[in-house]
Formats: sequence, structure tokens, C-alpha cells
Amino acid sequence: MPSYIHALGTAVPEAALSTERAAELFPGICPDARTARRMAKLIPHTGIERRHFAAMETQSNFDDPDGLYRLASVQPEGPGMNARSQAFDAAADRLVARLLHGLEDDDLAKVASLVTVSCTHASSPGLELAVFRRSTVPHNVDRWNLGFMGCSAALAALRMARLSSSPSTLVVACELSSLHFQYSADLDQLTANLLFADGAAAVLMKDEPSLVRVIQAQSVSLPAFAEQMLWWAGDFGLRLVLSPELPTTLATHLPAAIENFLAGASLSASQIDHWLVHPGGPQILDAVEDSLNLPEGSLALSGLVLRRFGNMSSPTIIFILQAAIEAGIEGRVMLIAFGPGLTIEIALVEINGPAEEILRGRRVTENG
Repeated sequence: MPSYIHALGTAVPEAALSTERAAELFPGICPDARTARRMAKLIPHTGIERRHFAAMETQSNFDDPDGLYRLASVQPEGPGMNARSQAFDAAADRLVARLLHGLEDDDLAKVASLVTVSCTHASSPGLELAVFRRSTVPHNVDRWNLGFMGCSAALAALRMARLSSSPSTLVVACELSSLHFQYSADLDQLTANLLFADGAAAVLMKDEPSLVRVIQAQSVSLPAFAEQMLWWAGDFGLRLVLSPELPTTLATHLPAAIENFLAGASLSASQIDHWLVHPGGPQILDAVEDSLNLPEGSLALSGLVLRRFGNMSSPTIIFILQAAIEAGIEGRVMLIAFGPGLTIEIALVEINGPAEEILRGRRVTENG
């Protein structure tokens, strides 16, 4: 089973918006002045400084008559699903090319399994086409696609890789949330417009030992609370439901999930050296830190990635892991992410010694 991480890579679109610029631009896609004022009040609470948007690589503002997005006064519902799906194919190809450019061709040529991850596209072929076009990954690899699993999907892909009999597995996660902005007054959609961003990450796993080992991975579902996080295809892009009760629900059920996970690994929480958590938003990080009784500042790296990149959905936890490795973190590291369902994905990673060897590919710092 490929349980060792041999390479990591991350990439973001070249185009980026500061929070200040987003505050100037986004009222143009609000359906009315009241919604625009409401959005302006929400922006300071995100804690995000900058986000990268594939949609902005070809369109700098909403006045472009040829752009995907037009002002709400011209395009009241926003672009249709067909236009958004077509935009994904072109933008994902560019971003995957940037992502895989930094990985070693020899490593990619020996990949036996490919797991692609995305919940922001609704077409086939999907990311695998960009991978085949832009890298030396063989076309006869065992191939799986994890779709619509939300922010937890990258950890699900690592779990899947560990179960594979292939000696080498490449995981590629790419999310382009900027192609699904919603012209809506709903709080859920306003929140998504302000939190989500674009990014991609790659993880190369092998059965040969390395300095970074995935010890255990597990999924926990809370179907009784499924309605608190929903993600579905609407007529005008992919839509999101995020209940205000979500942080409380996670705080209530996460401790037992972690306790059971650790028991399966014959460990206690005191034996975990570091905690890396997907930052669905500032409230999620606070809820996790409080519910697990973590020392203040334990999730600083998670907060840093949220501040610098926004919530990139599935690739985000890999950005955080890469930032942790760059920071010289060693020991047992717990990774946690959440997805629709309601789902908690957990992975335990052990970093043994300086891990610069595995950081082939674009660094988080280089993209930021």
C-alpha cells in the first residue's frame, strides 16, 4: 500500500484579488443594494487578505461584455451551468499545468494509479485529461475520480491511495470555486462568494519509505446532520448550503470521532504533536480548537493559509500540510477536514526529520 508521501505540489491561478478589491467588485453581482450592503458588512469577518481566481485570469471586472460574469443589472442570475462548465475545462488545464510542472517527470512517468479530486466541475472527462495532456503520467494508469466530496476530498484521496495495491499513486485535487459565484441574496451564497477561492494540489505516494508516512486515515459520517452542508448543481452553477449551526455540530461530534480514531491507532491526544485543520472559516477553526481543548494558537498554520489563500476547498489541507513541512514541523501530525454529508475526514501523518526532500513542486510561499 502506498503509505509514504514522496512529493507535494501546490498551485494557484496567477490572478488574485485583495479583500479590498473584492469589496469594490463584488457588489456588481449582488441582486440589489441591500444585499451589497450586507456583503460589505460580512467581508471584515472572513479574515482573508487575498484569494486567487481563475475567473479573473481572463476577466478583470464585470463590465467586460465578453466575460463569463456580467453585472447583475445585465445578467440577473449569472452565467448558466453550461458556460461555467466550459470555463472550468480551460482554466483547470492551465492550473494543472502549473501544478505538475514542478514535479519530476521521472516520478510522474512511473505513476501506476491516478486519483483526481474536484467538486467544482460537472463534466467528463475531467481533471484526468489535463493531467494526461500536461505531464508524463502514463495513459494506462488505474484511474479514479472523487467528485462532489467537498473540502474533505483530498484526505479521502489519501485514504484511497493507502488502500490501493499500486506501488505509486498520484493525487491531483483542483477546485475552481470562482466559476460558481452566485447572484443571490441568500446568506449561504454570500458567504461562499466571500470565503471560497481557487487552488490545486498534488501528492505523490509510494510504498517505498520516505520521511513522511501516512499512518492511518478514516472517514466519519454524520448523516443526521447532512442538511447542514449541501452542495448541488443548480441551473446557474453549483450551489451551497452552510448552516449557522455547523460549527456547533462539529464541536459536539468531533471529539468522539477523534477519540475513536486515536484508539484505533493505540494513541492518545497527548501523543499528537501538531494539528492541521481545514479552515472552512474562522468559526470552524475556533470550534475545533475549543472542542478538542487544543492550546491557543495550535491551528495557526490553518489560519495562515486561510488568510493568504481563502478556502480553496479540497486542496486546502494539502496547502496546510506543505506549509507545516516548510516550517520544519516534525512528529505525529493530525489532519482534519470536513465535507458535505456531513463528513469528517481524518488522517494521521508522521514526519521524521527534515522533509525538504519531498517538497518538489511549487511552494506555498512561492504562490503567495
